[in-house]
Amino acid sequence: MMMKKSLAKLFTAAMCLISASLLGASLDKAHADTAYYVSPTGQNSSGYGTNPSTPFRTIQYAADRTNPGDTVYVMNGTYSETNNEAVLKVTRSGNENAYITYKNYPGHSPKLTTDSAWNHILVASASYIRIEGFEIAGNNANLTLSQGEARYNHYLQNYPSGTVDWDYMAVTNTNGINVKPASTTSAKPSHIIIENNSVHDVPGGGILTEESDYITIQNNNVYNNAWYAVYANSGISVFHSYNSDNNTSNYKNIVRNNEVYNNKGLVKWVKTEDYSDGNGIIIDDNKNTQLDGRLAPYTGKTLVTNNITYNNGGSGIHSYSSARVDIMNNTSYQNASQLNYGEIYAHDSTNVNLFNNIMYARTGRHITSNSNNSNVNYNYNIYYNGTPAVSGPNDITSDPLFYNAEAGDFRVHIGSKAIDNGTSSLAPNHDFSDNSRPRGFAPDRGAYESQNIIGNPSFEWGSLTGWDKEQNAAGITVVSNGTYSGTHKVAFDTTAATKLSQSRTAPATKTYTATAYITTNIADNIKLNIEVNGVAKGTQTVAAGGGYKKATVTFSANANDTIKVSITAPQTSGGWVGIDNISVE
Repeated sequence: MMMKKSLAKLFTAAMCLISASLLGASLDKAHADTAYYVSPTGQNSSGYGTNPSTPFRTIQYAADRTNPGDTVYVMNGTYSETNNEAVLKVTRSGNENAYITYKNYPGHSPKLTTDSAWNHILVASASYIRIEGFEIAGNNANLTLSQGEARYNHYLQNYPSGTVDWDYMAVTNTNGINVKPASTTSAKPSHIIIENNSVHDVPGGGILTEESDYITIQNNNVYNNAWYAVYANSGISVFHSYNSDNNTSNYKNIVRNNEVYNNKGLVKWVKTEDYSDGNGIIIDDNKNTQLDGRLAPYTGKTLVTNNITYNNGGSGIHSYSSARVDIMNNTSYQNASQLNYGEIYAHDSTNVNLFNNIMYARTGRHITSNSNNSNVNYNYNIYYNGTPAVSGPNDITSDPLFYNAEAGDFRVHIGSKAIDNGTSSLAPNHDFSDNSRPRGFAPDRGAYESQNIIGNPSFEWGSLTGWDKEQNAAGITVVSNGTYSGTHKVAFDTTAATKLSQSRTAPATKTYTATAYITTNIADNIKLNIEVNGVAKGTQTVAAGGGYKKATVTFSANANDTIKVSITAPQTSGGWVGIDNISVE
């Protein structure tokens, strides 16, 4: 009898535990379904906030009510109500399965601005947070260099006596999005995603993280920041990372697909009393050498990839006193406008790889730097307008042939040696515009992947790799004269009927356009031909005279169809053909 009673008690206890677990799961699900809405026309009061037609008035009011899984949708309008810390201060955490998300209401473009607080958005000791779709508009237009310098002088004069007016200092040191512990003894943030934001014209740092882990900063537009601060800020800064776990295999901090430009430091740094930083992107001291042992060196991996950085005052991208950083497929153009830092490099760093980057230097400025590094590897990069201090075995110096760098268009023309000539080692599988990578035979160098599916399209490496010499193989060569663009072309010597072809798999169902630039002395019958799955789909004929002519064929193909492009010429005594820049897009 006693045994039966004991078993009954155990059964009852087990059922209670199961019921409690189910109740907990139900509560988690309820929290995950909670959405809050915010508009400047709303009200911060009971009965508001959970319907788009009756929103809260401030983002902070919504933030103070969030639980794991909640989403705060922010509607059109300008949000500037603040204390001296931030327009939005995030202190409540989500969890591994239920982030708390702050984002723009669909189709809306909310703006945060302040002329007096230290931050626009401050994530203070919170984790599992997503921030998406905001315009962070700083006050630079209403500030002057003399105001920034006045605060620099005020700090130096008053800091030793503890009489700094911090509200006065905040005016020229406001940050955009700042992630950090609330204090040196507080919980450290982790698992923070900052994406699809525009952060501009803030006098302090654009996007900055400190003593944090698992940070993803992606698809942001970050410009005109750090001008008047006294703290050596940059556009994007990942500073003093900390180990929240023992993961050393996967990327934990990721900075990718950001456009970062015209960030610069015009005021001296109070620590050194000299000008410093103003970089596009910096991975800063993850060895934690500046913390007097308070944090162990960071052992996680950091990825910086597919970013475009230009016209920044310091570097485009660099690793400073950091380890285990991969800097891959970025495009850096004419940075170092204020300080001669260089384009992309590592300094005092360990175990850093810099592959597939394009670095176009500002005239008279460094491209790379090489100081106090250990196991820092450069390879498959392109340099232009200067001589790198350090380079790798497959690095080259060549004009990348940007579409229009002055207008911020850093795609490369066909004929660029960036195309199809990167390494697949550590290369991302998508580019800055989220196009698949590689498109041709190998990944391109730089942030953009050419959308031409033809491999080795302009023969810039002096070979016919990827091409089939179907007829008159001896009469088909690569030469380095008379090109349409770049340094090489294919030449036909038509002592016999001649045919050069390449077959590729269609990546998508769509209408394609095939193009080739052809010059010849043969009167007629030089053809650009297209076949899909062995069926002829179009031909254009080119005749002699007038230099290079553009041959074009438009056709349709389904995903995974075989597209074959060929150029043919008839046997012609004394005949020749020049071919360059073949594309199918």
